[in-house]
Amino acid sequence: MTDAIDPPLDDDGRIDLAALRMGSGEGRRIAVRIDLDALTLSEDRYDTALADDPARLDVSRMLGGGYAMRLRFDATISGPCMRCLQPTSAGVRVDSRELDERSGDAQLDSPYVDGDALDVTRWANDGLVLALPARVLCREDCRGLCPECGVDLNAETGHEHAPARDPRWSALGDLRFDDDGRLVDGG
Repeated sequence: MTDAIDPPLDDDGRIDLAALRMGSGEGRRIAVRIDLDALTLSEDRYDTALADDPARLDVSRMLGGGYAMRLRFDATISGPCMRCLQPTSAGVRVDSRELDERSGDAQLDSPYVDGDALDVTRWANDGLVLALPARVLCREDCRGLCPECGVDLNAETGHEHAPARDPRWSALGDLRFDDDGRLVDGG
């Protein structure tokens, strides 16, 4: 596999695969500079950035036409912790593979290849979303916010509230007894 630098990218972040001039069985390793979009998760914005620029794209021409492709990069996302809302960032490793066989079978056609144009930017953004952790946390043992008052439970470890009364028993609060334990009138 030969290395290539600065492939022919257009303004939309696409690579012209035909311009790589590969025959069947040939491959290229390409350093690509991609722009990642900010993400919105649970109505919160997360900024994204490549941790190591550029990303690495491996493209191989298959026998009978079509391409086997692999995109790899490390990225960081920055935004609020999903439990305590404090600013945090997380590293994400993306290793995504695509196959575009051009056999007429829609399952073997890549959604990122249109003719000979590979949409690297869209593929990278989709790959990032698929590689995200289930929750973006400031730390693995984040305790989050108090559901009653919103205090950061990481900062106040001894925080607690008096147990709430069960509303099903509220009518018993109106009962009054005299000193001998007998029910007082009106109860």
